[in-house]
Amino acid sequence: MFNRIVFFWKIGCLGALLGLANWYVYKEALPAAVSYAALIPFLVLPFCFSLAYNAIHSVPVSIAKLFSWTGGFWFIFTIYATMGSCVYAVLYLLGLFLGYDPLWQTYHGRLALVLLLLVLAIMARGIYKAVHPVIRHVVIQTKKAVTPVRLAFLTDIHMGPLQSHWYTRRLVRRVMALRPDAVLFGGDLIDAHLSFVLCDGSYRHLQDLKAPLGIWSVFGNHDFFDGDIEEEEKVFSFCHFLRRARTELAPGIALTGLNDYIHFPSETIPDCDTSRFNIIMDHEPLRIREAAKKGYDLYLGGHTHGGQFFPVTWITDRMYLLNYGSRRIDSIDAVVSSGYGSWGFPFRTGPSPEIVMIEINRTRGR
Repeated sequence: MFNRIVFFWKIGCLGALLGLANWYVYKEALPAAVSYAALIPFLVLPFCFSLAYNAIHSVPVSIAKLFSWTGGFWFIFTIYATMGSCVYAVLYLLGLFLGYDPLWQTYHGRLALVLLLLVLAIMARGIYKAVHPVIRHVVIQTKKAVTPVRLAFLTDIHMGPLQSHWYTRRLVRRVMALRPDAVLFGGDLIDAHLSFVLCDGSYRHLQDLKAPLGIWSVFGNHDFFDGDIEEEEKVFSFCHFLRRARTELAPGIALTGLNDYIHFPSETIPDCDTSRFNIIMDHEPLRIREAAKKGYDLYLGGHTHGGQFFPVTWITDRMYLLNYGSRRIDSIDAVVSSGYGSWGFPFRTGPSPEIVMIEINRTRGR
């Protein structure tokens, strides 16, 4: 059985090992700037990432946030610094085998500095991108008799120590400025710990969301981590949760929400009245073709974050039929969002975080 506590301690240990390797590269290449004392943060800071998840119930809110921000920043730094160290090692071996050792001795320090500055530049760009969401517009035309609607679709909010009051306040302002008819959440409202979100109180800002056709949501895999689904449903009482349930969203438009696939893998997609325009929300985008076969018209998914950052972007592109974007698949329009929040740390090199504004209109004419 998967043990999340052990998992995050393993990440801390792996981070420390990679940190040791990165420190060695910087120490060899930049001895005047990197001391033996600098080894301490390379070995210690990776465990802040572990503590951000494993000690969250044992420390004050402010300390949990400190662990999360410090550990998350170092987590991303370690990934990209390791890539830089690999480039450094490959060039060192090439120089060694090709007989360019004198040239290497002259320039290896400059190479290490350039790689370090490149890592910091990538991080600065990725952090900026992660905290500046975009609005993506999708227009759906249908021959079915529907009332035109504008839907704000958001997934993967991931409320927690990293994405707290500053984050939820900005989310509400952005959504309300768009004046949607309904707001749809595609799962993962919380990052992992409902008790922390309750203690921190950041969820209360979402109560200011208003839409004529209501606020609707499904549960994602993170909502189940260390959380009580029934309790979360009570806390977010302003939001209607669809657990393999259907509602009439507007005249001619039905909305169905599925249970999280990771926790309910054997659950089937319910039948629908194909005379209506049928929308289905599914946190993991794994049942697009099944929904098409059942006669649904619009599929909404999340979970992937569009990969969030390289090299995960490369992996998720190959894992999912649709990792990110909008595409007609078989007989259904599929929309998979990159999500509004981030996992691990607010950092993106893949698609920007987003709110997807979906307009559903009836095609004019015959």
